[in-house]
Amino acid sequence: MNNLVALSLIAAASAFSNDKVAHLPQQPLLNDACPSTSILNGECQPPTYDPTTGNISFRQNSTQTLQQSYESAQKIANFPWSHYPECFANENTTEPYCVFSDQKFASGRGIFIVTTSAMAYEMLKKPAFTDPEALSRINNHDNPPFETHEFPMKGRGLIANKTLHRGDQIFASSALLITNPDAYHLVEEERLKLIHRGVDTLPEATKPLFWALLDHFKGDPVDDRINTNAFEIEINGHTQHAVLPEIAMLNHDCRPNAAYFWDEETLSHYVHATQTIYPGEEITITYINNERSRAKRMANLKMNWGFDCDCSSCSAHPSFYAESDARIQRMEELISHLNNWTPESKATPELAETLISLYEQERLFASLGVPYKHAAETYSSFGDKWNAVKYATLSAELSMLDKGFRDRDVRDMRAMAKDPELSWSWNKRVGHKRFPETCGHHHH
Repeated sequence: MNNLVALSLIAAASAFSNDKVAHLPQQPLLNDACPSTSILNGECQPPTYDPTTGNISFRQNSTQTLQQSYESAQKIANFPWSHYPECFANENTTEPYCVFSDQKFASGRGIFIVTTSAMAYEMLKKPAFTDPEALSRINNHDNPPFETHEFPMKGRGLIANKTLHRGDQIFASSALLITNPDAYHLVEEERLKLIHRGVDTLPEATKPLFWALLDHFKGDPVDDRINTNAFEIEINGHTQHAVLPEIAMLNHDCRPNAAYFWDEETLSHYVHATQTIYPGEEITITYINNERSRAKRMANLKMNWGFDCDCSSCSAHPSFYAESDARIQRMEELISHLNNWTPESKATPELAETLISLYEQERLFASLGVPYKHAAETYSSFGDKWNAVKYATLSAELSMLDKGFRDRDVRDMRAMAKDPELSWSWNKRVGHKRFPETCGHHHH
């Protein structure tokens, strides 16, 4: 599981909503009045738009119908959105939050974004919008290596319909919508208006993908589907929530056979196999940080998704899950030894090999990039070039499946695989004692 940014589904967002209903919408801000320069035939025209900077002052305009907002957008030369944005602000927001829609995005799959103007225009600079080739591997769902299957008790999931090998792409899909969590500063009714307008602006062929999503909380039908299915992602250092209907069909397993990552440049999720998956086997991902004790995993899943995990690891006999918990505990201890770079460190290649074997025994195949990285650095620190190369190569591959093409660990491990002697860890522990002292014998 991604250690730094735990790409986790959001289920807590609904907690924000209830206390906002009482606020009355604030009066429109003064600069929302129509400037005299933009009145034409008695109608207020959208302000002139500068395509080089993307500067445009979006105003509160809850008056336009869907059709009017579409027509307004078409009147502006080189306007990047298919509908004129609807916006709201109040005393709790520093700038308006608007809904920005692009029906042409991803070859007509479409997207809507609820955020500030500045953030929306930053996103427009991504290859997802600027480079038609960037999405060539995305949204190709015509001949998938899986089919949907109804599982008794737990609903639909995906099963493989052909053999998948580690590293095989299962699918990749672009976000249907991205929302800024700060939009919760808006009055509830206005925030809901923005997301409802967003769904209304999705292309007709895409809307069924949104409405087919499950709603866990049974409140507002749009808000609910977003809260149940959204992933926490990062764009330009800001946390956002994204909904990708395809990945929402994958069920959770604490010991999954696939891993996913968010690719910021293409605004897409990739899902790859992390081990061999045979036809008829369910394809699973983990919704949580799964390198924790059974009790913590189960509590997290129950709280956020409302289900009792019955994966094989959680439903095992108490003797077996006690062993599993002990291994997880031991893994934490070994990692802290391997992260210790002082002369007192107990780190050895043997210890790193033990860590790998514990991950394998725990079936944490999607997370193997982590122990492989520790092994690469440990062998490098003792000046063992070829073992460092071996594990750096493995770590680069596995980390890429779990954390993405552009992750720092992937870069570091590729560099080490090329030349360990140039890495920061090279020979760092040469001269450290390799074994603890036993029975008065000194091993050097």
